[in-house]
Amino acid sequence: MMQTILVIITFLIAAGYLLKKFIWNPLTEKSRQTPSGTLDGGNTKCGKNNCGCH
Repeated sequence: MMQTILVIITFLIAAGYLLKKFIWNPLTEKSRQTPSGTLDGGNTKCGKNNCGCH
């Protein structure tokens, strides 16, 4: 009986983790994203101008 309860608890924790990782986080990240001009959000290593280093 105790082993069954532990298996159910472990399964629920694992299922909750997978739901959070693959369903909840991608849905909430889409609403928080803001478009930027550069890949790293405008914080290029060589400044705001194009120095030709990449």
